[in-house]
Amino acid sequence: MGITEPVLRKISQRLGAEWRKLATHLGLSAAEIERIVIDDPGQTENQIFNMLVKWRRQQSTSADQRDMLCTALIEIGRRDIVEDLIEITGLQGPYTFAYLRQQIIDNYKQTATTIPAHPVLETRNVDIEFFIPLFLRKNIPGKTKSDRFVTLREGERLLDANQTITLNSLDDLLNPEVVKEIKILLSGGAGTGKSTLLVKVANSCITLSSKPLLGRFDLVLWIKLRQMQQSSCVLDAIFDQLLARNTKLTKHIVKGFIDDHESGIVLLLDGLDEIPSHVLQSEEGVYRVQDILHNRVLTKSFVLVTTRPHMTQYVLRGHQKYAVVEACGFTPQDRDQYIRLNLSDDADMGEALISYLNDNTNLRDISALPIISQMLCLVWKNQKSLPERITELYTEFALALFKRCNKDMNDDQVMSDMMSIIDGLGRVALQGLLDSRGERLMFDKNEFQDCQSCLDEGCRVGFVQYETYTSGLDVKMLVTFIHKTIQEYFAACHLVKLLDDENNFRHQLKQIGERNVLAMEYLLRFCCGRSMQAAGLILDHIQEMQGDEMKLQRLARLLLIESGSEELATKLVRPTVVDCKSNEDLKSLSYYLHVTPSLEGTDFFMHVRKQELTLLRGILVSDSMKSAKHINVDYYLSEQKEELSLLEETLYVVDEQRRAQLQMVVRIEAKSWFDVGRVSHSFFRMQEQIGRLGLYMHQRSLDEVVDLLKALEGCRLDWHILYDTDLHARVRNVSHISSSLTGLGLPACRLVDDDVEDLISIIPTGHGLLGLALDGNAFSLDAVRALTQHLQGLPKLRLLKLSNIGLDAELIRQVVSQDLPHLKETEEGYFKAY
Repeated sequence: MGITEPVLRKISQRLGAEWRKLATHLGLSAAEIERIVIDDPGQTENQIFNMLVKWRRQQSTSADQRDMLCTALIEIGRRDIVEDLIEITGLQGPYTFAYLRQQIIDNYKQTATTIPAHPVLETRNVDIEFFIPLFLRKNIPGKTKSDRFVTLREGERLLDANQTITLNSLDDLLNPEVVKEIKILLSGGAGTGKSTLLVKVANSCITLSSKPLLGRFDLVLWIKLRQMQQSSCVLDAIFDQLLARNTKLTKHIVKGFIDDHESGIVLLLDGLDEIPSHVLQSEEGVYRVQDILHNRVLTKSFVLVTTRPHMTQYVLRGHQKYAVVEACGFTPQDRDQYIRLNLSDDADMGEALISYLNDNTNLRDISALPIISQMLCLVWKNQKSLPERITELYTEFALALFKRCNKDMNDDQVMSDMMSIIDGLGRVALQGLLDSRGERLMFDKNEFQDCQSCLDEGCRVGFVQYETYTSGLDVKMLVTFIHKTIQEYFAACHLVKLLDDENNFRHQLKQIGERNVLAMEYLLRFCCGRSMQAAGLILDHIQEMQGDEMKLQRLARLLLIESGSEELATKLVRPTVVDCKSNEDLKSLSYYLHVTPSLEGTDFFMHVRKQELTLLRGILVSDSMKSAKHINVDYYLSEQKEELSLLEETLYVVDEQRRAQLQMVVRIEAKSWFDVGRVSHSFFRMQEQIGRLGLYMHQRSLDEVVDLLKALEGCRLDWHILYDTDLHARVRNVSHISSSLTGLGLPACRLVDDDVEDLISIIPTGHGLLGLALDGNAFSLDAVRALTQHLQGLPKLRLLKLSNIGLDAELIRQVVSQDLPHLKETEEGYFKAY
C-alpha cells in the first residue's frame, strides 16, 4: 500500500515555499515543476499536492515511496513533517531517531557483550560478566599538595600532586553530583582497563530502556579512536564502526539527529593516544575529534575520553572544564575476584594463584594491572603454576604489551624491534637504579634524548608513560615505567648486553654492594635469567660480600634457579640456616638441594601452604636433607577441608630416621576450614609421623578453641599459640594444656591483671615449659612481678615475651632481671636465655 492521498494532503498543508526544493530532491525536473505551476496557478497548497501525486505515480513500491519522501523531507530540514507522518501513518524507516538508536544497540549486541580474554588475541573473548570494577581516582579541581619528593637526575624535587577522591567505579563516574562536569578525561597506563570500562558502558545501553546511563541520556556512541586511520570526523566513525553496511541512514540525517538531541548524546572516545597525529590534526570533516575535545562542537553533549597519561595535557589545554579521573587498575580485593572468575572451573586453582601472589610482593603489586592479571590467569590455568624462572614471565609480559600494538609484525620483527626499544629504555632504567644518590624510578624526559624514538614507541605500547608535573614555577615532563619490576627487567636486558665488553659489565656490577644488593634482587635475577655468563659473575660478586649471611644466601639461591645452571651451584656459600617464607624461596631451595651435596647441620625454617605440599614432599625426601639439624615447618591451613589428608600423605614419605628432625606447627587462621573431629584426628596421626607438633589458632572463637583442646587431650602437643582470641576472665577454659607442652603463646588475648592468677594456675610449678609469649596484653607492674616470681618455678624456661603490654620497657626489664636473671633482653620486651 502506497502513501495515501490524505497523507499527501496533510504534507501539502504544512510544506509551504520549500516545495520546489523538495520536488528537486524527489527527482522532478525544473520543466516538470514549471508545468505544475502553469497547470494550477492557484493556491500553493494545490501545487504541492499535485507535485506529490505526480511523484507518487512515478514510484514502483510503497516502501520506496516512504523512504524517498521521508529522506527528502529530512534533507530539506523538515524533520517535523516526517515525525508527523510517522505519527499519522505508523510508518517506520531510517528517518527516525528510534531507528538510529536501535541500529546502535544492535551493534552493541555484537560488540559489547564480551571482553578480550587474551591480551594479544582479541578473537578470544569472555562474557561481559567478567568485568570487574576499576579503582578510579578523581582529581579535586584546584587542590594540590606539595608533599611528594622524588629523586631526579638534578637532585631531590618536591612535586605538586593533585588531591583526589576515590570513585565507586561506573556509578560515581556517571553521576553528575559526584563528577560535577559533563566532560570527563579518564587517564591510565597500558592495560589498566580503560577500554574494557567503555565496553561495560556501551553494554549497559542494550538492556536498559530508551534512556540509558542512569536515565540521563538518549544515545551512547562508542567510538574506537584507533580505528580512525583516515578521518578525524566522528560522523564518519559512526558509519564505519556502529551502523550496518546496508543502513538507509545518511550522514545528513544522522547529523540532524545529533544536533536535535545534543544534550542527550554520550560520546565515548576510546583511546585518544591511539589515533594517528596527522588524523587528529586534520582540518576536514564535521564533528572532528579535536573540536569535540576542545569544546568547539557538541558543547552540550556528555563526553568521556580515555587516554594514556601523555595525552592529558593536549586535552586540557583546549578546554579546562574536564573532570580528570585516573584509572588505577584493580584493588587487591577486586583482583582476587577477577582471578576467581577466570578460574571458576577450579576454585582451588584460583585460590592457589591468589595465595601465590600474596606471597610475592612484586607480582602482587603488578597484578593490579588488569592485563597482567589476565596473563597470570592464562599461564596459571595452562601450566598449574607460574614459570620457575621469573625472567620468562616478564619476557611474556613485554611481548604481550608489544604485540598488542604491532599485530601485523612477524615474530622475528617483533623480537628485533622490541629488544631495540627495551635496550634504549634500559640504559636510562639502569642509570636510575644504580644512581649513587639512591635509586630513581622517575626520569626527566630529556634523559631519553639519545633514544627519543625508543621513548615514543615505549610510550605507545605501554612500557613507559609520562606525565606533566609542576615543581615550583617549573613544569616538568616526567617519565616512569609502568612498574618498578618492568624498569628492572629493561635495565637487566641492557646490562646483559654490556657483556660484549666484560670490563664494562663488571664496572656496573661494582655499583652493587652490601648497602643495596638486596634492593637489586630483581635486577640481578633478570640478569641471571638472560645470561649464564652474567649469572656466574654476579654469584662470584655476592660470594665476596659481607652482610646478613642468611639473606645473601637466599638471594644467591634465587639467582641460581633463575640461571637454570646446575654448575653454578658451587659458587654458593653452604648455609647454616635456611629460612623459606615464600613459594619462590621453597622453589629455589628445592632446586639447590637437587644440585648440592648433603647440608649437614643446617637448620631449615619453612612456611608452607596447600599448593606447596608437592614442593615440601620433594624437599623432605631429598638426600641433601639427610644430615639436616632441624626441619621446622609452619603449615597454614586453608579453607579446603580435604587438605589435612594431603598433609598427612606428605608427611608419610618422611622415613623413620628423619622424623625426629621434623617439627611442625599447624596454623589455623581466621578463615581456615575448621572441624574439631577432623582436625583432632589428623593431629593424633601426625604426632606419630614427626618429632614435634604444635597448634596455632588466630582469631578463632573461644568455643572452637576449647572444643579442640578437649579433643586433643592425650595428644603430644609441643607448642600451643592462641592469637587474638578474647580470653579475659576465661583463661581457665583453656586449661587443657598437655604435660608435653614446651611453648605457650597467648598474645593479644585481652588479658589484664585479673587474669594473671588464672594464668599462673594453668602452668603448674615444675612444668617443663620452655617459652611463654604474652605480648599485646595489658598488665600492671605488680601483675608482671607476680608472674615472673611464679615463673621462677619453671626450671626449663628459656624465652619470655612481654612487649606492648602498656608498661615502660625499663620497668619490665628491671623486674625480669631481678626475678629471672638467666633471661637476657635481646630486643624490647623479648627475653631469652643463652
